[in-house]
Amino acid sequence: MATVTKPPPPTGVVIEDATWADYESMLRIVGNRPIRINYDRGRMEIMSPLYRHGDGSYLLGRMVDTLTEELDIPVAHADPVTLRRPDLERGIEPDKLYHFGENAPKVRGKWDLDLTVDPPPDLVIEADVTSSSVPRLPIYAAIGIPEVWRLDGEDLHFLHLQPDGTYQPRDHSRAFPNFPLSDAARFLEEGRHTDINPWIRSFRAYVRETLVPREPG
Repeated sequence: MATVTKPPPPTGVVIEDATWADYESMLRIVGNRPIRINYDRGRMEIMSPLYRHGDGSYLLGRMVDTLTEELDIPVAHADPVTLRRPDLERGIEPDKLYHFGENAPKVRGKWDLDLTVDPPPDLVIEADVTSSSVPRLPIYAAIGIPEVWRLDGEDLHFLHLQPDGTYQPRDHSRAFPNFPLSDAARFLEEGRHTDINPWIRSFRAYVRETLVPREPG
């Protein structure tokens, strides 16, 4: 029988010994409301995200949009989406997820992902993870997410999936190899304290000047 443990204040509750059917039922009950549900082999966490001005996932998402546009990288984007693997008894809802390159047309236009058939996202963005009581990275690793941009409090990390199933921090993005963590963190901090329009124009200029390949001569 499912039992409820003490929730991590103020945003979540953890249900122990929940079945996969319990998880699926909770997803149906929650529907499209801004509540996130994570599930890892019997442990289910229900979280209500906190509002914060200068939301990190939004700002990081705007960076990804600009990077894919300026670098001409095919992309399919969704948020939020529940990633489920019933065969692994794992499910999670990242803030944002992306398929790039040849994976983008494989999922574009789909209403639901079957991760036993469809490719996992190439990148997910996670923000405000400090209040989570269910470890999320093992779920992403089991699903096969190669890269996570994780905002842990004030600290941004580019995490790359390793062959042993762990994530290791790196100083450059895997999806955008020439994009350093230091520049991402700098623009993220700037975006929290300024108007979005001039901020994104500044980031676009940076991408064009620094990351877009130049024609020979």
